Amino acid sequence: MQIKRISLPLILLLFLAGLPAIAQNAAPRLELSAEAGSSYLNTGPAQGSVIIGCPVCDLSQAVPLSTSISTAGRLFTGARFRFTRHDAIEASYSFSPNHFTYLAGLQVVGFGYSRMDLLSFNYVRYLWARSRFQPFATAGIGTNRFGGAPGPIPSGSPGGTGQVPGGYTLSFENPRDNGWQFAWNYGGGADIVLQRHVALRLELRNYVSDQPIPLTGTSHNLVPSAGIVFRFK
Repeated sequence: MQIKRISLPLILLLFLAGLPAIAQNAAPRLELSAEAGSSYLNTGPAQGSVIIGCPVCDLSQAVPLSTSISTAGRLFTGARFRFTRHDAIEASYSFSPNHFTYLAGLQVVGFGYSRMDLLSFNYVRYLWARSRFQPFATAGIGTNRFGGAPGPIPSGSPGGTGQVPGGYTLSFENPRDNGWQFAWNYGGGADIVLQRHVALRLELRNYVSDQPIPLTGTSHNLVPSAGIVFRFK
């Protein structure tokens, strides 16, 4: 039986002819995203003391200081690099204007932080990536900062002091900036590929860090978001 010889030029021609099909199946490696959503922050116990407003006595006692944090919108932008079909790394920045209100009982005694900035670096694992619907799980570390100048105290007192019923004066630490602190996050979502270079992203993440001064405990920031993804080779 005679075996026909295939020339090298013919092999190269067949290989080059198949490249478009291979490229079409490969996912774009670089992705830039822009998302918007909501920022839900939990509250924690705070530190405070009440000083009796008496010029001849020097008495003080601790009183419970609580806080209320507004729900706000969240803007999110990030870049994701897929080094395999199922694995990616991501760098992101997000911002939300959550407002802090401090209370002694039901009495509003001050306003605090009015924004939160957050930088994150995540590992992303796609559960499957051969269809238009591509779910993923993610986890990462980063840093966040609570900032924004405190608003005016209802009584007109400066800084972190305010008047409460009974002639008492409330004094507590109310910084303008809590500084950058360690944070980590986890969550999941899905990309819905609209066309090769454009996708819709839906996701839910929980950002975890310490509560800012004067609060204590752990802060959980639940963020559902949706946005557009631009996919590049």
